[in-house]
Formats: sequence, C-alpha cells, structure tokens
Amino acid sequence: TPFRDRNAREALLAKIDTLTNDRTLLPVFPALRSFGSTSDTPRVTPLIPSPRQSSIAKAMRKYRNTGVGHATVLVSDKNRLSALVTSGASFRIDPAIPVRVTSPSEGVNPELPFQLQSLPTIAVVDGGLDAATYKPAQAWRAPPLVPNDKADHKHGNGVSSLAIHAHAWNRDRNLPPLDCRIGTLQAIPDRNSSHSVTGEDLTDYLSLVIPTRSDTLVWNISANQLEPGLNHEAVSDFGHTLTLLARQHGILPVVSVGNLTPKNANRPSPPADCEAAVVVGGRQADDNGNPAQPCGVSLRGPGPSGMLKPDVSWFSTLKMFRGVTGTGSSYAAPLVSSLAAHTFHALRDPTPDLVKALLINVAELDEHDPALGWGTPYRGHMPWNCSPGSVTLAWRAQLEPGTAYYWNDIPIPPELVRNGKLFGKARLTAVLNPLVSPLAGANYFASRLETSLQYIDKPGASWRALLGPMKESSIENNDARKELRKWYPIRRLCADFTKREGREFAEHHFRLYARVYVRDLYQFGWDRHSQAGPQEVAFVLTLCSGQQRRSIYNSTVQELGNFVESAVLQQEIDQEIKR
Repeated sequence: TPFRDRNAREALLAKIDTLTNDRTLLPVFPALRSFGSTSDTPRVTPLIPSPRQSSIAKAMRKYRNTGVGHATVLVSDKNRLSALVTSGASFRIDPAIPVRVTSPSEGVNPELPFQLQSLPTIAVVDGGLDAATYKPAQAWRAPPLVPNDKADHKHGNGVSSLAIHAHAWNRDRNLPPLDCRIGTLQAIPDRNSSHSVTGEDLTDYLSLVIPTRSDTLVWNISANQLEPGLNHEAVSDFGHTLTLLARQHGILPVVSVGNLTPKNANRPSPPADCEAAVVVGGRQADDNGNPAQPCGVSLRGPGPSGMLKPDVSWFSTLKMFRGVTGTGSSYAAPLVSSLAAHTFHALRDPTPDLVKALLINVAELDEHDPALGWGTPYRGHMPWNCSPGSVTLAWRAQLEPGTAYYWNDIPIPPELVRNGKLFGKARLTAVLNPLVSPLAGANYFASRLETSLQYIDKPGASWRALLGPMKESSIENNDARKELRKWYPIRRLCADFTKREGREFAEHHFRLYARVYVRDLYQFGWDRHSQAGPQEVAFVLTLCSGQQRRSIYNSTVQELGNFVESAVLQQEIDQEIKR
C-alpha cells in the first residue's frame, strides 16, 4: 500500500536514486514526437531527451504526488536484477513485453463509399496505412510512433479496410452495411523488424494523440502483448493506463482479446484487461453467413480481478484489403468499432458506457461465454433501434454510494401479458464507471453495482425480483466473487417468462432498484464512503413481447408520455398512407 507519510515516500525515492546512480536501474526515454502536423506526410521530429523526461524521473514525480508510480527500466545483468529484487524498493516487477499484431497475406478492392464527409471516424491504432486506395477515407493521420520501414503496413491496411467497409469485402457474411472514415496511428512494428514497442510506449503515444482528436470517440486497437503478466489476477499496467486515458478523455477503446501463442493459451492478452474497453473475441460463420462457434485462434476469458472478458465476439475469419483472408481477433475488433462509431453518431447524448451497454444488451446470449462473451452485437437491427416486438429504455444516473435508488412506474405494456400473466422476455444491462485501485492489483475494482428489475406477484405482497436476485450480498463473499463476479462493473440480467404459461402478477408497473457499494477506501486516503462521490451508471432495459407484437413500443411510449424522449437523432417513420 502507498506510504502516506511524506518522509517515508522521500526515503523510498532516495533509495531509487541510489539504484539509479549506481546503474542498477537504467532509465528509458519515451519515443516522443512533435505532434504539430496531421498531414499525410507529417514532419516527425524526435525530441531531445532530458533527464526530466526519463521513465524513472516521471515515475518519481508521480509517486511523490500520489503514492503510486510505475516505470519501464533497463537492467543490464542478472546480478543487478537480484539487487533490485532484494532492495525492498519495488512493489511489483513485470517484464516489458512487446506489442504485436497477427499478419495477413494478398488480390480487387470494392469501391469506397460515396458520401465520405458525413461518416463517423474510427481511430485505428495499428501498423499504419500506406494503401493509396484508402487514403480518401482517411480523416486524419497522427505523426507515427514507428517509422515507415519498420511498421506492419500489411496488418494496418487490412484492419483499416475492415474498419472502413467490412461488409463490402465480405458479402457472404451477415454484416450491417456500415461505412466509416478512419484516423491512422502508425504504432505497431512488423514482427520481422528489430523495432520494439511496449505497452508503456503505446500509452505514452496515445496520451499525446488522444487530446488532439476530440472529434474521434472510438479507438480500435487490434494489437496485444505477446503474453500476459505473471500474476493472472492482477490487471496489467497496459490495461490500467488505457482505462485511465479512456475515462479521462471520454473515448471508447475497442480491443481485440488476443490470439493463441505458445506462451498464452487461455487468458486475454493486455490491453484486453482494460476495464473501460469493449473487448472483442472471434467466432466462426455458419453456412448462411451468421455467427456460429468460437474461433479456434482467439483467446478466451475470463480476465483478471473477476472481469468477464471478452465482452462481445464477431467474425474473425474475413476477407480484407487486396482480397486477403485472415483469421484472428484482430479482424473481429473493427467490426465492433464500426458499429460503436455509428451508435455514437445516432444517439442524442451518447457516452462511452452507454454505447457499451447498448452493444452488450443487443448480443444474443443470456449467459456470458468465456470464448464468445455475450455474443454478437448485431441481430439484423442496429443497437440504437428497438427490434420488432420489443421496446428499450436507456438512461444514465449518478448514484451516491450506500443509497438505494428506485425508478418507479415503469409500465407493464399489454403486449407483455397473456391470459392475465406476464408473458415475454426482459433484459437489463447496466455499466458502472467504477473506482479502480491505483495499484492495479487483484482487488482492482473499489466500487460495485447491485441492480434488479422488480414486480409484485400477488396483491399485498412485497416487491420481488424479475431480473437480478441480488445474491451478491446474501451468499458467502468468496462464492459471490467467483460465481457472480460480484465486483465486475457490468451487470447483465436476462429472464424468459414464457414458460409454464407465464408468471402471476398484481400491479401493472415494474420498478428498477440500484445501489452502489465501495471498498478499500484507505488506498484513496478516504475514511468515509461519501468521499467517493457519485458513481455514474448507464442502464439499458429491454422488454420483449412473447408473441412478437410490434405494438409494444407504442404502448410503452404512450404510457410513459412526457417522461421519455427518443434517444436517436433520426427516426425512420413507417406510416400507412390512405388514398
């Protein structure tokens, strides 16, 4: 835990100074660039490193201010490494693992979309784009982290072509006809290059680029570390830092779960442990071009600290630039990025967590699968539209820890009733913006959400759960962590009450309950729960008629009246014209 006493912190810093001066620790200087130009041929000027820019200097400044610091360092030999380990100056040591992609091979490009200027933009953090065919679809280009002769352009061209118009390349797949523009970040070296990029290099680079691109909300990262950290229950520094960047700047990272390697066969590969990201796994297609079984190349979950990763999955064997067919979670990620970018584009007041909740909510699985996540976020209709025979309510709220919140008078539409009983399906997805430990350890999440959709089954009875029995607080803590993923900030609850002719009910309204809990206040220097402040939660509730009655949407909207408004900017109105 961090030293609270300033003198104790200074003593630790003095020890690190000693280790630096005797060259046990050698600092690393980040590959910073001048970010003034965003043209296709930016002028890249390496900054002259100064001691104040070194990894050790930055970590020491952060530690002095916050009690938590991390740095990438070089250790020249095993004896010095032993001296470092036994010095007592370190909390945690992880190897600096390079970030790489999976590469494709080669062949006629479909035509680019005509109205490019009106399309949403995806930032593609990959091997760069050098294909002249796709330059018109490039909205902006950041100065590169990796030079042209070292970059993995094959992979970058392939992922970029999928982000722009995957459906045009893959007519045999059931993909939505969505087109996008891209922003290019050339940040991943070719696997045969001697050039190396670590997770810290990449997050340092992103911390410079992201603030300059406030117009871009979805950031596709189809690259992973070659292996996970040594502690499977601890969140990687790569994933943690990406979470901090995403939360600070209000962006949604879409990250591939990673692919099988000799060193990793069963854990998501960083930054797929990024809490704020939508993590994407791979799956195969059936003979009709619909999502089917898990991909044999993609990694599986779960993630560290009780994370249910991946979040969603989509096709991982796809045709892309030059007619190449590639397989890997790298290629599934841009499919989700495109859908996420258009979801942002369609909503009135979007946030990353609300978009994430909509994507997860529309996926087809009722329970999380370690290979497929919650399924594929497209079932013939867009996440921001209600599917036929359903109605979806979406909202955000600020919840004070320890306070019970209720949303009353959610109507039970007549289309959800048959023969006097509840008859249909319901689905609730809630995404909490959680407090996370600055130490990025096993107990990573410091706040959690409990939520439930409730109804009254008999006259005079108490409210009971239709969705979410809330056993997290009633069963033994270790069981709740293992079986219910108690501290994971996403709650997804599903119920099918079409069995046995439905369920008895008394009142004609639901209510939704939610409460936030916090723990481990000491690591933030707090001693009261109220010091945590309000926690933001995005809620998405879907009610589905058991008989696919399309009128459920209008019934619910009319019942709610002025208490709701359409969440989308443009609506398609289907009205019969009488002649």
